[in-house]
Amino acid sequence: MKIAITGGAGFVGSHIAKAYLDAGHDVLIVDNLTSGSRQALDPRARFYALDIRDSRLLDVLSQERPDVVSHHAVQRPSGLPAEWALRDADVHIRGLLNVLEACVTASVRKVIFASGGDSLYGIIPMVGADIHIAKEDATLCPSTPFDISKVSGEAYVRYFAQQYGFDYTILRYASIYGETDDAKAQHPVTHCISMLAENRRPTLRGSIHEVRDHIFIDDVARANLLALTRGRNSTLHISSGQGYSLHQFFCAVAQYFQSDLLPIHVSDTLVGPAACILDNTLARQELGWKPEIGLSEGIRLTIERMPGVMKRDEQEKDTVSEQVLQAVFA
Repeated sequence: MKIAITGGAGFVGSHIAKAYLDAGHDVLIVDNLTSGSRQALDPRARFYALDIRDSRLLDVLSQERPDVVSHHAVQRPSGLPAEWALRDADVHIRGLLNVLEACVTASVRKVIFASGGDSLYGIIPMVGADIHIAKEDATLCPSTPFDISKVSGEAYVRYFAQQYGFDYTILRYASIYGETDDAKAQHPVTHCISMLAENRRPTLRGSIHEVRDHIFIDDVARANLLALTRGRNSTLHISSGQGYSLHQFFCAVAQYFQSDLLPIHVSDTLVGPAACILDNTLARQELGWKPEIGLSEGIRLTIERMPGVMKRDEQEKDTVSEQVLQAVFA
């Protein structure tokens, strides 16, 4: 199968590209390298250094004629907050429309669309120990330009699919971790690892007791592999179905490095801790997928993959992961 990946030089897109290539598929990557990097590109894939808003995208897809387009191009926050809405709309809406128009012209059979995650459902305060578990049909309440543009993007994907007859799968991701580059990482666990490995205190922003759903990158890549032929015209949560706090992540990493350092906590909200877990029952049914990598293993794999991070003795590390980390996440 021939697959085009927009944003294929980024963290998520590059892992998906590798999964596709390892499975024997023909892959081409479209990326302007604003957020991604050439080092993340798999040499087995054909690379087009192109912005998704560029009119030449139509020529690329018309020439390549992929069976599937996996849309993972994303605009990361930069500059002043007041500028985010326009930038997000320009990439996530105008850029997406350019991709969809090119898909129609190139007779693409299916589009896989990477949407938002638990933040699409708004801020849901914790009430005691109660944690909100959201299903895909829950009311959406996007509160940031990023989430608003992603909800709009979902609607455009469904509209184009209905009008022009191609299939789609929309994937709503939990917070994805497993990044190895602290300079570009979005998930705070990478920062914790990088700092504690150097015996320095990490800075944690937001509510450290807020409970969210987190999913390891390898499970995300595997879900995308299954979505090539399954999940027809479905919107699915790719999540662990469990909730963990930032405090638990920090404690687990600190235990790994046997560090007694405390984080520097910077709160950017007056709102109390929130909680949201994404129900993944539908993804299990539609894709035949389930998360396979737990939090302790995911953190261990992240550390092992980070260049320049001193790894602990394997036997000692196994003891920590099984006894200490499981206790932290209990």
